[in-house]
Amino acid sequence: SFLRGNTTIIAQTAGQTPVSIDLNQSVPVSPYLLGSNVFPRAGTDSKDAAQSGFMSYAPQVVAGLKSAHIQLLRFPGGNWGEEHTPSVAQLNDFSSLLNQVGAEGIMQAQLSDPNDVTPVSLDVRATRASLLVDYMNNRQSIQREGINSPFHAIKYWTIGNEPDLLTNPQTGAKYTVAKYVNDFITFSLAMHQRDPSIKVFGPEISQYQGPAQEPKDATGALWMEDFLRGIAAYERTHNLSFHILDGVSFHRYPFGTTGESANALLSNPAQWQSTLPALRQFIRDQFGANLPIAITEINSNSGKGIPTQSLAASWWAETLGELMNNQVEYVAFFSTEGVNAPYPLFTQPKLSGTSLLRVMQLFAHLQNNLVPLQGQNGPINIYATQDGTHNTVSLFLMNKTATDQQVSIHADSMLPLSSWHSVNVSISGYAMVVLTLHRNGNNEAFRFSNSDSTQQDTPELQDVLCSNNTNGTC
Repeated sequence: SFLRGNTTIIAQTAGQTPVSIDLNQSVPVSPYLLGSNVFPRAGTDSKDAAQSGFMSYAPQVVAGLKSAHIQLLRFPGGNWGEEHTPSVAQLNDFSSLLNQVGAEGIMQAQLSDPNDVTPVSLDVRATRASLLVDYMNNRQSIQREGINSPFHAIKYWTIGNEPDLLTNPQTGAKYTVAKYVNDFITFSLAMHQRDPSIKVFGPEISQYQGPAQEPKDATGALWMEDFLRGIAAYERTHNLSFHILDGVSFHRYPFGTTGESANALLSNPAQWQSTLPALRQFIRDQFGANLPIAITEINSNSGKGIPTQSLAASWWAETLGELMNNQVEYVAFFSTEGVNAPYPLFTQPKLSGTSLLRVMQLFAHLQNNLVPLQGQNGPINIYATQDGTHNTVSLFLMNKTATDQQVSIHADSMLPLSSWHSVNVSISGYAMVVLTLHRNGNNEAFRFSNSDSTQQDTPELQDVLCSNNTNGTC
């Protein structure tokens, strides 16, 4: 009982089956679970349009991204990358932003070019993408104007943005899966020639929520499955020193332009429990190996009809928890700043952090290893993490109801002495708490009230040291 009490923690909520947290079980959490889309810096010119940059790179944005441990920034973000061509100055600004935040970049290579009055050949477009790789990843590139220009090599790349919605510049019609597979291979070959170490992801489609609702092209081909089949067939028949496809990427906006009910929003994230295992199995069937999954754009809604910010934050917390549970390797929230609907991480005019940023700041207080949990079905959802030494446990507790809840945390032991101090946590409606337990030490909680207030500014996280006794409170 003493040994079990040191390796198993029980979380008990009134009316729910106790949740057993077995510290002998754990899997690593990807460092790139917390990422976001960024756009060219506000007021900057692209190659084709003056003043086309529209995101603030102000110090408070950098500080906010760092506070949320954002480790991945996708650039130039969304449709902008197909509608405009970044200038050298905008590329340098992005490199500088990566260095300031301490994040890695994932960049979109442009499938078409708005500067082309008449369409150019596929080889020319692929060469342009390879030159972009060369500029970003080669300090000695002849394209660089000076040795002092900002530099941050980009390891992760995608080809085009939402090709299922894009017009193929060679045909004037929407891309088919077959045409995109052909173009993707040509681009990936050219880009890898400039830097064989890069990792290229696709198909980067606008939506994916499993085989039952998979987008199709004009010929009826399935965008995800037939793309993966086409790339796998090419890789099997060509002996290359690198992979054409290094990871599978897509976008996810479960709701459109209408504000959803709390029940619809909070029941949606559970769909990942079936969608992701099925996709991973299909990837293994095609490639004979696991490939990482990247969700390179994600938010609750794709349009301006959005829920309250507190409900959107609850959806985002539950979604991040499910993505962590399913070991998704790369996630980029849409977006950081510059687009106001769906909710960003920062809003004008004061660049205030939103509730969505607060969720990511809470996740930043979790540990690096996930402890899988079974059998949760009640008002409180729990995600458990621990450090590599099993001496620190951080629990993400989320109230999915409007009613206040109490959670009791204690060691699974009948003995009076344990290396884990018991604690009772009170969680108000829709609120979130990260509770950190230190073996033979104090317990600490970070709280986010997540209530829609009349104030413009979202409240900061509250850091609370739990009362230090045998049955403390937080």
